[in-house]
Amino acid sequence: MSGLEQQLARAVSELQVLERALEELQGSIAALRVALSEHERALELLEELKARGSPSIILVPIGGGNMIQVEVKSVEEVYVSLGAGVVVRRPVDEAIDLMRRRMENLNSALRTREEALASYAQRADELRRLVEALYRRLSEAQQAGGEGKPASG
Repeated sequence: MSGLEQQLARAVSELQVLERALEELQGSIAALRVALSEHERALELLEELKARGSPSIILVPIGGGNMIQVEVKSVEEVYVSLGAGVVVRRPVDEAIDLMRRRMENLNSALRTREEALASYAQRADELRRLVEALYRRLSEAQQAGGEGKPASG
């Protein structure tokens, strides 16, 4: 294998790794955006319910685009998920603060992944140009009968 062929193989290999990483980052970014959106909606609802006072009547989604009308008798306490199926009861202000902190963490993770995505995408573009250039050089060398001509075997 000639030097050009080796360079081309390394560049293609690195490009494939980067493309897989880009796909994973895009999936992670999409999941973070969904989680952030859910937190935003929950926070808006809690703040609105707190401002209205009790009792309040709201529509609660039950799936499949269906909703039921529910009377919220009290918003003094909120059941908050801690993860792994663990839920605790917290005062509404504490729950709101917790959601804001979680949103800050989600935003930070989102920014980090978006920065990585931009960096990886830039490197992938550079590698695509390199692969094209190396392929052209290798084709030209093979046509001229010079370096890079595959060995018969």
